[in-house]
Amino acid sequence: MAANPKQERLVIADLRGGRNQTDPPMALPFNQAVEAINVDWQDATLARKRGGAVVVALTGGTAMDDVQATLIRHVPGNSETAAELWAFDADLDLNKRLTGGTAWANVTFADAIATDAYAVVGASLNGKLFLAFDSAVDRLHVYDPNLATPQVRRVNFATPGAPTAANTGAGAYAAVLRYYRVRWLQTATIGGATVIVRRSEPGASVSFTPSGAGTHARVTQPTAAGEQETHWEVEVSIDNSAWYLLAGRGTGVAGSNLEIAIATTTYDDNTTATAASYATGAIADVAGYYARFPSVRYLLSDGNRLLGTGSWESSGADSAGKNSRIWFTPVLGSADRADDERVMNTTTQKNWVDLNENDGGANTALGGPVNGVPYAFKYRQVWKLRPTGDVTTPYLPRKIRDDIGCVAHKSIALGEDAIGRPALYFLSHRGPYRITHDGDVQYLGRDNEDIWRALNLGATTVVAHSVFHPDKHQWWLWISTGSNNIPDTKMMLDVQRAWPDENGQIRGGWAEHTSSSAAAACSCLFSNTLGASMSRDLKPHIGRATGTLIWKCDTADLDDGGTDFQAFVKTRPILTTDALGRKFGLGEPYLLAAALSNVTLTMTIDRDFGAETTTGTQVLTAAGSETRVFKKFEGLEMSEADVLQIQIGDGAAQEGQWTLDSLIFQKLPQEDR
Repeated sequence: MAANPKQERLVIADLRGGRNQTDPPMALPFNQAVEAINVDWQDATLARKRGGAVVVALTGGTAMDDVQATLIRHVPGNSETAAELWAFDADLDLNKRLTGGTAWANVTFADAIATDAYAVVGASLNGKLFLAFDSAVDRLHVYDPNLATPQVRRVNFATPGAPTAANTGAGAYAAVLRYYRVRWLQTATIGGATVIVRRSEPGASVSFTPSGAGTHARVTQPTAAGEQETHWEVEVSIDNSAWYLLAGRGTGVAGSNLEIAIATTTYDDNTTATAASYATGAIADVAGYYARFPSVRYLLSDGNRLLGTGSWESSGADSAGKNSRIWFTPVLGSADRADDERVMNTTTQKNWVDLNENDGGANTALGGPVNGVPYAFKYRQVWKLRPTGDVTTPYLPRKIRDDIGCVAHKSIALGEDAIGRPALYFLSHRGPYRITHDGDVQYLGRDNEDIWRALNLGATTVVAHSVFHPDKHQWWLWISTGSNNIPDTKMMLDVQRAWPDENGQIRGGWAEHTSSSAAAACSCLFSNTLGASMSRDLKPHIGRATGTLIWKCDTADLDDGGTDFQAFVKTRPILTTDALGRKFGLGEPYLLAAALSNVTLTMTIDRDFGAETTTGTQVLTAAGSETRVFKKFEGLEMSEADVLQIQIGDGAAQEGQWTLDSLIFQKLPQEDR
């Protein structure tokens, strides 16, 4: 570089403090910028133009015909390489599933999504994808790979009706009162063993007193609901209180199966009708042991339990007084019979907790777990569900905030903080927050309150959604602003640049991303490379706010789906007086930078808040790698100024990626004015 090293220099080498349009420009720290548009700080100190987005080329199934309203990443087993991408379109007629390769498969639903595909929520547990959505029936749904023809079916079973009972056979037996009831079962062969994958609650009982003629009491099954029942069980009681298993699987152990194939519609009981004789069989499970998981709005899996809250139903058993109730399944394997589709709701055990129905309104979201702790949200409350280790009462709810909550379940993303500890990110009515590894709730939005004031909390379609980009340590948050009902604005937080200030507020690391990829109806993480074995490298994927396309973001592409975009940073105002009160001008600047493609950089210097503007350009030539070079911007001397402000990056929307490390100016002595 031609500059004399003995001369004083102004060096601008760090803008990783990110965008700040809350504080007065002159009060900004020198590492913050008044604008940071379409940039991040991955391997850069001033800025790096963000990656582009590319259309995901997918084939197969019925062609997509509307906006992709919800995207879900489902991992059916322990292997990340078997991940599936699920897509739901806005006009409710297409639900698609992508497995190994690039071809969609249409998914059959037992019950159609009745309204609002944007509100579909999914959670993976035990190889299944549980789905919460509004349907014509009061049920939660699940994709069941154990079915002969896999489909999205209802969770658990409808409760059976009462069976009928009558004399059968030629002979005589005791005319003793007894009661019968039945349950539905579905069995499947998994890992070489036949297991029960779901089991219903018992139905209503029928009383029966033999006439004394015949040899058996013939129990006839009630009409099945047609929910893929494979078997049924018969239970018996002398007093309609203590129940015993006549035909069924009392232990869940292979080889003890006495359940009846669903095609066999009758069971003959010739047991002497005494309590002692029936008690030789297994004691039947009490009512409430296999209560089905309700039709909730929001789901969370911690790997062992399924949790849910909210209700899609305006009336009925799953609705009244339960919008603040959190349901949870038993721990997988606790009974070896459909633990992922049942809740305990007996006189001795309740698999639910209430978060004060009359305090703070309905629950709005679930998130986590963070260090094993799930969190629940209302509009203006945050609740910690502290694990107790007790089987009957596994969670102890504790309210930790009474002034903020979560305004959109899909705004929640599990990620990390600046040093890699787990953290939970979410959007409140005041702006973005996170819950730390030790349960502290931290405000993240101080630098960008102009953005949060524009948030459309009344958006009728989607208020917000987000992902945490693990490779880049970034939280990506899409929000609806102004009158928009689908997110139109994207904010990016580089969490490694976000640290607490003297007041404990998290500052730094924000940028605003504009252009086509900022308008997104939904988002999720999915494999960077599609194939028979899905890549473990994850990239943010979005469903565009318009059209039918799914885009993969943060790619090496130089545009957003074929549309160029502009990226730049703009410094805070810089006083041209040094610490000794001496005025200085600026000589022609030198830029340390690199380019991944041939690109023209534009630098604009404003004197005294726009009294004079000088602009210069410089071409960076890609050398096939990110080799740093010094480039001089000739003709950009600036003198006779009190305040200077510098913008550098794209002069207009263009292709090309660049990395900016530092700006170096010679200080030119000036006479006092």
